[in-house]
Formats: sequence, structure tokens, C-alpha cells
Amino acid sequence: MKKIGIYVCGNVSKKCTANGCMRAFNENHDSFRIYDESDYKLAAFNNCNGCDEAPMESLLTKIEKFKKADVDTIHLSSCIRSKCEYYQEFVEELSKDFDVIGYTHGSAEGKKNNNINKKKLISVKK
Repeated sequence: MKKIGIYVCGNVSKKCTANGCMRAFNENHDSFRIYDESDYKLAAFNNCNGCDEAPMESLLTKIEKFKKADVDTIHLSSCIRSKCEYYQEFVEELSKDFDVIGYTHGSAEGKKNNNINKKKLISVKK
């Protein structure tokens, strides 16, 4: 069984309910459609500390927590993909320990066509 972690934007999480991420997860849509519905579960859900609070340093702490939760795949939230200047760095650091999917919900290509999937490079088919 795949154990999924979702990592969301700290700034956006101050005003977002995570409804889009959770709906996609629960309904096996968008980035989560690559999993058999009975073969994955949400093991961790966390957010960065925000852009002005050492996001890369914070990520290293969160990585240890994801490992303790036995997460094997991290989905970066769509808000990180669309708003975060650290998106690429997050992917690179996370992919040292996890498979990484570069979004949670919405189009696989994203509005800026900046989606990254690493399974150590994972492809999400349409």
C-alpha cells in the first residue's frame, strides 16, 4: 500500500481549507488517479512555515517527520506549484527520500506548465 504525504504552502494554508487537495485524494482524481483506489492512504499532511521563515530548513525537519510516518510518495500541493519560488528546490530535496508528484489537483500541466514529477520520476498519465 502506498503511503502518501501531502505538503502544502504555509502562506496559502492560512486561508485555505485544503478542500481541493483532500477532494482529489478522497475521490481518486487528478494527481491521485495513478493509484488503485484501495491501495493508497494518507499517512501525513503538513505545510511549510512560509516563504519568510527559512522554508528549506523547515523542509528538512518535515522530511524526518514524513519518514517516521513511513511515507513513500509526497504530493506537493497545487498551491506550492503555482505560487512558491522554492518549488524546484522542494522537489529536488524531497526526491532524495521519496517519490514526488508535483501537484495535487487541477491540470497535470499546471497553469504555468511547471509541473514536476519525480520517481525519482513519476509520470501521471492523462
